Amino acid sequence: MRLEWTLLTADPGRNSRWFVWDADDPGAMFATGAPVLRSSIHPPKPDTIELVVAAQRGTKPAAVTGWLVSGADALGHLATVGVGDDVTSSERAWSSATRAALGLIARGRVLPWVSPDGWDTWRTDPLDGDDLKRADQIAKALPAVGHCVASPAGPGRIVDPLYAVRSWYDAVADLLIRSPAAARCSSSPVFVDVDKMRVRHLRHWVGDVAAPHCVSADLVVQLRPPRPGHTNHRDEWTVEFLLRSRQDPSLLVAASVLRSSPGEVKARFGDDVDVELLAALRRAADLCGCLAPALETGGRDSMVLNDDDLDELIDHSEALAALGVTVQWPADLVSAHLERRVVVDASMPSGALPSVTDLDGLLSVNWEFLLDGLALDVSELAVLANAKRSVIPLRGRWVRIDRRDRARLAAPPPQLHAGDVMAAALGNGLTVADEVIPVRLLGAISDLASRVLQLDPDREEPEPPGLNAVLRPYQRRGLAWMSDLVDVGLGGCLADDMGLGKTIQVLALHAKVGGATLIVCPTSVLTNWEREAHRFVPDVPVRRYYGPNRDLGAVQPGDLVITSYGVVRSDANLLAAASWDLVVADEAQYAKNPRSRTARALREIPSRSRLALTGTPVENRLIELWSILDWVVPGLLGSMEAFRRTTSIPIEREGDAAATERLRTVVKPFLLRRRKSDPGIAPELPPKTEIDVIVAMTEEQVTLYRATTDSALADLRTEAGIARHGLVLKMLTALKQITNHPAQYLGEPGPMAGRSGKLDALEDLLGLAAEAGESTLVFTQYVQMANLLVRHLQGRGTSVEVLHGGLSITKRQQLVDRFQRGELTVLVLSLKAAGTGLNLTKATQVIHFDRWWNPAVEDQATDRAYRIGQDQPVTVHRLITEGTVEDRVAELLNQKRELADQVIGGGEGWIGNLDDEQLAALVELAPGSGQTGSHGPKRHEPSDDGDEMREGA
Repeated sequence: MRLEWTLLTADPGRNSRWFVWDADDPGAMFATGAPVLRSSIHPPKPDTIELVVAAQRGTKPAAVTGWLVSGADALGHLATVGVGDDVTSSERAWSSATRAALGLIARGRVLPWVSPDGWDTWRTDPLDGDDLKRADQIAKALPAVGHCVASPAGPGRIVDPLYAVRSWYDAVADLLIRSPAAARCSSSPVFVDVDKMRVRHLRHWVGDVAAPHCVSADLVVQLRPPRPGHTNHRDEWTVEFLLRSRQDPSLLVAASVLRSSPGEVKARFGDDVDVELLAALRRAADLCGCLAPALETGGRDSMVLNDDDLDELIDHSEALAALGVTVQWPADLVSAHLERRVVVDASMPSGALPSVTDLDGLLSVNWEFLLDGLALDVSELAVLANAKRSVIPLRGRWVRIDRRDRARLAAPPPQLHAGDVMAAALGNGLTVADEVIPVRLLGAISDLASRVLQLDPDREEPEPPGLNAVLRPYQRRGLAWMSDLVDVGLGGCLADDMGLGKTIQVLALHAKVGGATLIVCPTSVLTNWEREAHRFVPDVPVRRYYGPNRDLGAVQPGDLVITSYGVVRSDANLLAAASWDLVVADEAQYAKNPRSRTARALREIPSRSRLALTGTPVENRLIELWSILDWVVPGLLGSMEAFRRTTSIPIEREGDAAATERLRTVVKPFLLRRRKSDPGIAPELPPKTEIDVIVAMTEEQVTLYRATTDSALADLRTEAGIARHGLVLKMLTALKQITNHPAQYLGEPGPMAGRSGKLDALEDLLGLAAEAGESTLVFTQYVQMANLLVRHLQGRGTSVEVLHGGLSITKRQQLVDRFQRGELTVLVLSLKAAGTGLNLTKATQVIHFDRWWNPAVEDQATDRAYRIGQDQPVTVHRLITEGTVEDRVAELLNQKRELADQVIGGGEGWIGNLDDEQLAALVELAPGSGQTGSHGPKRHEPSDDGDEMREGA
């Protein structure tokens, strides 16, 4: 059904209505309801009215069946008609008229008015030339059916289309300006109350109000400077007054012509142009006293301004414009404002290689001001700084300096880090007080920026002498990238996937550049670093700085010292006293919180260069990336508060594409990201298959799950804020534990058998792996659950142990070695304690007993087995209880995994922000979710190409 729209005007305008009817069958009786209107609350009822329609000769009245729609309901619909919508010509034209009316109201082009019948109304006025032209274009595009009602002008005639368009403009203004709230806040209900009122006595008043706005001409105050050859401070500026036509803004006539040719001026501007000129002069003089003398001559003569007059006129230019008075400066003689840029210089001894630390202490930062693209010299800046007025002679011309420019001249230059300058050099400019300012670099900082911009990410560095290994091509490129950054005294973040050999690339770098290197890593990988160093760089002095009797001693060039994050927190002052050429933070996500003790302690250790190693530069929020990069290149991403405001919030909450691109541009030279799946990176890695194993809960689990959700959701309805958020997290923890095993939730040591669908599924998977002679890693985020599993499996004769954060570094390494030798067929691991740094390539089966609800963390855990050195296919099983919160979140995780390089909300913190209805939909047990039975667990088997697919329930 395509609808025609006919306007039925009324007095007052807000009572106007619309008749909407079927364009294809105007005489039809509708029995099936109303047309779809986007804003209608109550569908209108069918009605029949008489319109004036086309006949063979002229027009004739005709009964048409359709719907009467109020102006308010029609307004909401017509404002949202899309350009590509399939609508009639009348609906499209009235949609254009509606948007034009809304634009006038948004610009404040509305005035109070008294209707012909004496009602209080609003109308759209004043309309400038462009507004009138648009109204005329809409009227010409409006088909007859859009205004085919009888005209008061005579029988058989229809309302004029332009009159109809202007009437709808006024009706929109009359509808939108009124509201019950406005009436309550006003001392008088006239013009604000939704109910109409007779106000015939206000006709003269509204006429006086509208008079200054409904004029045919605007006043232009044109300033002429002294002659070019006379530029001393006593020279006076001349003011001439002109009239500009509102109908044709290109028409300008000097007010003095009113004396010599009044007939011609009035023919173009109207008979009241004299009165309009005097009224505009009075409004201008009331605001700006220096123009008062012009009232005596009616603006027909020019006048002069002294310095004070000129400054007063400049100060009031914007306010005069609001009154319709334009102050016109000679554009070819006066510059509106100065451009400015920051000049950064850094002087270094000849042949010295600058570092970030060196440059931070050597940067010289100053302002540079430009006029017409040319920098002002010291003497010219002195003239500007000492000027007593806003318009001064400079370089043979008059230059206007407004208050903002004067403040800029006096403002001190910004305090900058080398990282700030580097970000500006990479194309982002420099932001000072929310203004982006260009930067010009000189000296060593310019050389440094040029070298960074010329970095070649595809360059390969051959294996250095002393490295006992052959690097893969992508590792040689990583070595070259790190070497180039270290050469120029900068740092970077090597964000290769776990298992791609970040350790050997750093050891190769140390062998190439020498110097003293400090490796900071999690306790769990201290031994791995030490062994890898002895293996790949056997000639390098390697020391482990760890344990109760640790002794740093004298650090010499070429030394490689390995320590933990915990030691850095306690010994930051001692480590800071040594002279380091390079500090490396392995698993840098340990310092992702910039306010943590770990992050603060790392910043206290000075070094010429810094490198961060991590497979997950962003686990949860972009502020983690800021923390890492601000450590390796201080100031690169600005302050944390500015980064949050201009980058992380726009990207995380709004998906701001421009902010994302700016961030990529700045971080690209300092962040190297390679994945195992990238072409040519690790072609020797075997296939990896991922399977969701969907399991049903036991009757005991179902009972506990339902009781917990019912109780928790009831409690949440009475809580808000932090208290509610805490209850949500408490509920989620309880539900996770119930889906794992009732014994974990109830804090019992057992029994275990027959009480958990997950445990049954785990035993099935471990049995299949044992039959095939394969080794298995089982990850859980709960140490309590890990211990329950190990005790149960050991009781069934399985060779299994548990690795968690409470074990000593020696015990951890012993477990890893036993597993790699095949002495253990199953290793149960705490996800956070064992999710990074370990090499467990003996495993070909990985089972996630429960979910961390962050794809990046789960991938890191899987990469303990799926990494360089793995030569067997790896199968990853994720156990998910059917119909529970786990099942629903699993769907979200699959989507998040596709956005791994963008901002993703990790953990379950985001769930706390859901409302009661959304939360219930997420956690309540799905209807029909059954208990475990003879059929065993369900699996979402992989397709032939390795992608996951789901079977129907």
